[in-house]
Formats: sequence, structure tokens, C-alpha cells
Amino acid sequence: MSAETTGPSHRVFADLAEDLTWLIKCPEIRLLHIATTGTERPVVVHQLALTEGHGHNKSPFFVLEDAHTKDEHGWMARAERIAVIHEARRTAMASEGYRLPPIPALVHGTEPLAAMAWQLQQCLEAQKDIPELDGLMVVLAPTVLEQPQAFADSVLALVRAPALSNVRYVVVEMGDALAKPFVDALADAAMTNECAVDPAVYRREMSDALAASAAAPVGASPEVAAGGAGPKDVIAPPRFGKPPRDAAFTPEQEAVLAKELGPAVALLGASGALLRQRVAGAALAMQERRFAAAIALQSEAATQCLQAGLVQFACILEVALAAYFLHAEDRARSRATFESAAQRAEAAGLFDVAAQALLGLGAVLVIQGDLEGSTARYARAGELAQQGEMPILAIEAYRTAGQVALRAHAEGAAVIAWKRALTIAEGAPPEALAHSSAPTVARALAKVMQSRGSFDTAQSLLDQADEYERAASAHGAPAEPALVAPAVHAVGGG
Repeated sequence: MSAETTGPSHRVFADLAEDLTWLIKCPEIRLLHIATTGTERPVVVHQLALTEGHGHNKSPFFVLEDAHTKDEHGWMARAERIAVIHEARRTAMASEGYRLPPIPALVHGTEPLAAMAWQLQQCLEAQKDIPELDGLMVVLAPTVLEQPQAFADSVLALVRAPALSNVRYVVVEMGDALAKPFVDALADAAMTNECAVDPAVYRREMSDALAASAAAPVGASPEVAAGGAGPKDVIAPPRFGKPPRDAAFTPEQEAVLAKELGPAVALLGASGALLRQRVAGAALAMQERRFAAAIALQSEAATQCLQAGLVQFACILEVALAAYFLHAEDRARSRATFESAAQRAEAAGLFDVAAQALLGLGAVLVIQGDLEGSTARYARAGELAQQGEMPILAIEAYRTAGQVALRAHAEGAAVIAWKRALTIAEGAPPEALAHSSAPTVARALAKVMQSRGSFDTAQSLLDQADEYERAASAHGAPAEPALVAPAVHAVGGG
């Protein structure tokens, strides 16, 4: 069976929800393959996680996003993550009065796919005496998928394992390389779904929403002001003896709000509506490639915020304005605006905004051929991000600084930047490393060390990169193993 859900955004995910309901209600479907894109993938994975709470579902979900590369297929990491998820589920169910037993520890040295199968068997065994639970739903959504055929073969081995007949699978892929192998192998037991918003439709929807927001009158409801559907010139009547929610403030109310909110009061009433119209109008103009209009409206919005004392909003709008200049190929004004935004934000202690402005400035300088200046700006962005306690942004800034420095043949500067990134990574929590470029930095620095003949240091860095990825994969060391043989037979081993 197959369902194609490309099209308007308001239908794509609604159709996916319908297909997931069909999957839950039809146990004969052993596998659902979802082909999507990088844009929709995060929403797809989130929607899958929410589906565990479907009224007809009795199967615990395991959402696994571990990468599948040519060097590491990730099955042991997935097996370890299953143990972590099962333990979290035990705790949650205990608070509701259920006793879900623990599962035994993994055996180190077991073939990874067999370890995965064994973990699933143990989860089934643990829940057998809980009537509210039936089967398992395993979501395989690798962030990186190399050698898709090998991945498909492994998944099919799990599907066909007799001991895992009550386990079903959802595979999320950026693309559709796996759809045919699954359908060819499983026939009606497989279901495919293409979940991607048509780019042309998405652009039209965005343009329509921005145009509606820019044209929304003062006093419009929040939905209309945001570009949603609704009457444009109607103020909602009062209900239950209360004033309408979109009625204008009285002078007395405005005085109280000004005292309580300070400069932020400028975001309310007519001035707030004017600011929203300027920002939405600028975005719409950019969407339609009317660069002069976009720049004019965005400049007015930034100036309005500055005059109202809204420094943070002004800096954010200024960073966007600099990007508008760059799209319009006015690199000189883009550079000047990024510099202005960075200086203003840093002076105000807005380290996150200042770092973002410097990252933009670094990119402009690369385009202009000033690699040394770009390296300095990226490194400064790393310093500010570190001051603002944003390790992911700091690591990425230093990574880019090193990359640009190496391009400028400044190997020493690259090494310094990358070492700073790894120093930050050493003190960062695993959940931060899961979204950082620390492994990439470690491998880049290892390559430089190898070129210098420092092979022990290089190997240590490569091991460090692997450790970062393991820490991101499972936030904690796996338990000590105990002997297990059934998993080998479960996936057809000897």
C-alpha cells in the first residue's frame, strides 16, 4: 500500500496522521516507510513520537535517530538507546501504578544487529504481564543514511525474525531509496508514504500569509494580524460582559502598561501593529525579490525599535537587514550593517545576537576574499557565544574560524580555533554535544595532526570524536553485559 502526501502544508501532515492511524489499527502492516525531506523531517519525527499517545495504540514506541554510515551501522547504539528508553518508561509507568520489569544488560562483543534484536525481545518479555501493552513500534529515522541497501537488509532481517513477530517498524528516510526494497520484500505488509510539502505551494502559502499580515488593519484579531483567516474589518463583540479582546486601550490602561512594561509597550496598540506590518511587508518583499522595498521596510522597523528603546528587537531586525543587503548583492552595506548590529548587541550584553551578527559578517568577508578578517570575526563570535553560555553556537563558530583559517593557509590559527572548540565540548553536557559539530572539529584537527606526523595525537582525537558521538547517542554508559544467545537466532544467525 502507498500514500503520497506531497502538496499543501496543511494537508501533508494531516494525511500523515491518517496513515499513522491506519498503521496502528492494522497489525498486519509490519513496516511503514516515510520518504521526506530535510525540511519536513523534524516535524515527521515529532509527529511519530506523539502518535504513541493515540487512543487505539497499545505498543510502546522507540524513536531511534542514530546514524547509519559505511563505517558504523549504528545497531549497537540503537540497542543501548532502547535500554535507556525502556528505563525511562519504567519510571513513568511506576508513577501510574504499573510494574514494568527491567531488561537484562547487553553483552559486549555480540554482533550489533543481534544485540538490537535481543533488546527488543527483552522488552517484549518485560511487558508480557501488562495487558495495556501489546507489541512494540520501532521508529528508525537515521540522521545519516549511507549504504541504504545494507540498512534495508538489516531492517528486513528484524522484520522476518520469528521472535520479533509482534514488533513493527517505521522507517523515516530523506528520499525514497528504501521504498522499493521494502515493498518488493514485504508486499502488502509494507506501506509507503511520501511526506513533503510542494516547494511552489509552500512559497505561495508563505507569500499569501505575509501579504495578509502586512495588510491587517489596526485592531485586527491576533489570528488576522498573523496572516490567518478571518474578517479584516470586524472587531469581535464582547462576550460574557467582558470587553472585546482586540478593543483599543483606554488612556488609563496605556499609562499603566507604560509604567509596567517600559519600552516594550511600543509593541502594543497602533505602534505594535505598524511594526508588525513593516516586518511582514519586508519579508513579503524579500519573498517576491523586491529588494529595495524589503530593505526600506526593514530599515524603518529597526529604526522604530531603536527610537522606542527596544535594543534587542532593533539588533535582531538589523541582523536580518544585513542579510537582505547581502541577497541584494550590496555587500558593502551588508558588511556595515552586520558590524553595526554586532557592536550594538555586544554593548547591550546581547551576546547571542552579537555572535549571530559576527557569523554573518564572517560569511560576507569570505565572499569579499578577506579570509584573515573572516577568521577573526568567527573567532570573536565563538568568544561571545561562550560568554553567553551557548556551547553549540560557540563550537560551531570556532569550527568555522578554523575552516576559514585553513583555507587561508593559516594552519596555526586553525589549530588554535579548533582546540578552543574542543575545550568547550569537553565541558558541555551530552545533550548539547548531540547537536554540535564537535565530532567534525575533532576529526579536522586529527587530519592536521596526521599531516604533522603526530599520529598518537591524531588517533586520540579520532577516539575523542567517536566518544562525542557515543555520548550524544546515549547519555550514559551501557550496563555490564550478560550472556545472551537467542538474539543470534532471532535475526537468522547461527
